[in-house]
Amino acid sequence: MNAKRFLQMILRIGFALLLGYASIDKIRHPYDFAQAVTNYRVIGESLSYLVAITLPYVELFTALCLMTGFWLSTAIWLNLALMWMFFIMVLQAFFRGLDIHCGCFTVEGESSIGPIKIGENLLFALLSVLLLYLETKPLSSKEQK
Repeated sequence: MNAKRFLQMILRIGFALLLGYASIDKIRHPYDFAQAVTNYRVIGESLSYLVAITLPYVELFTALCLMTGFWLSTAIWLNLALMWMFFIMVLQAFFRGLDIHCGCFTVEGESSIGPIKIGENLLFALLSVLLLYLETKPLSSKEQK
């Protein structure tokens, strides 16, 4: 296995584990997750419930596809969209001065939004771009051998 394929596999497994883990508590506690979504003050309360019901399953679906390779291209694009959406949501909450918990992995008791959470989400967003790049960049003739 060449270095490009190895890095791609590591990123796929890493994001699959991250998204799979993040979906569990949200699926188990949709009302609490809806409150966490509402706290961002971007969408209304009724839409927060819709997001709280659907987003964890999108995360889980994406995780399963990344892990298995099924619908891989779609999963990589979904992962990219999720990571950048999470980054933007955390960033806007920080700059708006919202004193809220992230709701990223658990629905309560998680760290507040601050520079570390912003850096963490930026790292995930940039790594999602790297994964997309590795997936879409054609193999060179050396790598194909």
